[in-house]
Amino acid sequence: MIFGYTFPVLGGGLLSGLWLAFIGWFMNSAASQSYQQVVVEDMLRGVPVARIMRAGAPTVPAALPVSRLVDDYLLRSEDRAFPVAEGDRLLGLVCLEDVRKVPRQSWDATPVSEIMTPASQLDLVSPRDEVSAALTKLAKRDTSQLPVLESGHLVGMLRQRDVLRWLQLQSQRA
Repeated sequence: MIFGYTFPVLGGGLLSGLWLAFIGWFMNSAASQSYQQVVVEDMLRGVPVARIMRAGAPTVPAALPVSRLVDDYLLRSEDRAFPVAEGDRLLGLVCLEDVRKVPRQSWDATPVSEIMTPASQLDLVSPRDEVSAALTKLAKRDTSQLPVLESGHLVGMLRQRDVLRWLQLQSQRA
């Protein structure tokens, strides 16, 4: 008898209609996102990282004080992360979030090497890797760029915004 009174309210009332509309909206959103993901993966299939990466990305030395990183690099560019390198050997990556963890009064005495993420903890890509696989790495780590290494040497950076710009240009061609 309890079920007789409960189901008619849920089965034919306003609440049921709203619930069905919400489920329909959710399913539509999920399908749309899945479709967009398939389209993006299809557009990036076979495209090598070398085609989209930023070659010759600016690097910073490991001994650079955080104050100089901020003044000479972060404030003078749109980039929010920089590879830390010795020659073309990648040591790590330093970003704005790393700087935020250091008290302002310590910036002059703290070298970048103390706050960077070491290369051994970074996801890396090769210029020959497909951009679709690199994009998966970017999403997995929730990061905006990946160092590109060839034979252990830093050759560039693959930035999320460069991938998005490339996709935008490709979609305008179609």
